[in-house]
Amino acid sequence: MYKKILVPLDGSERAEAILPHIENLAKHEEANIVFTQVVEPATRSAVLNLEQDSEVAFKPQKIDAIKKYLTGWQDKFQEQGLSAEILLLRGVAVEAILDAVAVTNADLVAMTSQGRTGLAQVFYGSVASGVLNRVNCPLLLVRPETKPSTETNKQILVPLDGSMRSEAVIPHVEGIAKLYNAKITLVRIVRTGYQTTVFADLEQDLKEELISDKLFNKLGQHQEIARVKEARQYLLDWQKKLTEQGFDVEVTLMYGRSIDCIIEIAEEINADLIAMTSKGRTGLDQVFYGSVASGVLNRSTRPLLLVPAGNAAEVPVENFV
Repeated sequence: MYKKILVPLDGSERAEAILPHIENLAKHEEANIVFTQVVEPATRSAVLNLEQDSEVAFKPQKIDAIKKYLTGWQDKFQEQGLSAEILLLRGVAVEAILDAVAVTNADLVAMTSQGRTGLAQVFYGSVASGVLNRVNCPLLLVRPETKPSTETNKQILVPLDGSMRSEAVIPHVEGIAKLYNAKITLVRIVRTGYQTTVFADLEQDLKEELISDKLFNKLGQHQEIARVKEARQYLLDWQKKLTEQGFDVEVTLMYGRSIDCIIEIAEEINADLIAMTSKGRTGLDQVFYGSVASGVLNRSTRPLLLVPAGNAAEVPVENFV
């Protein structure tokens, strides 16, 4: 599944919080890990012309210190029998990381959503956000305070919106579920500005009239019953497909604000991974679904796997140390 994992670090303990998760994943995947750090220009003016000001912008002592730091992590992982290498980047963080993805052909980027404390913490958070919005491979994001348990990836929550774009995450979920023998919970949310409601009767063999009456009483005049019935059937169809492949699958239909619903169900089932695409339906819904991914990232303390649509483009290699 994931053969090359790019792990951006910044030298802080907060950024290093991703490492136990990567160690666990690499042991299951036998993946090659690429530890990387961006050597940023020492002066603002150097950003405008990195080549001309390279001697001023990139201090040799700083580069040597970063190499030593990354090599230390490389050695620790190799001592455990894991494949690891290092890659130093020079330039501006988001652009450099995106270039590294293309040059290394990484099929997963893994990082924490926040790095150093103070202003640098805000900056590193913006780096994660920038990578999220532009990366063309799956992105695993972990909050610094999140500690992996011995039951890592045993319960995977998968929000879907009924679009083919949102379903792009499913092959990744299948791969992880096979590796960890995980349970999959699919959730479909009927969006509204009203309170969150969970419909737990999806697996019951009820008559359509009874379902319609029951849901109509809950929804009142705020939702067309046809949309709810379609969403219900959509989940049941996916449950059947995945169950036939041998996966343990539950489905939940919710009614409310998407971010609130995802956070609520993640807590309820104690999900140790939320997996979703960073963009869902096309047009305005595509923008909406992207904002949902960002909202879940900002509010959830659980690891988040985001799968984008699209292909990575080739980039030049002159910014690599």
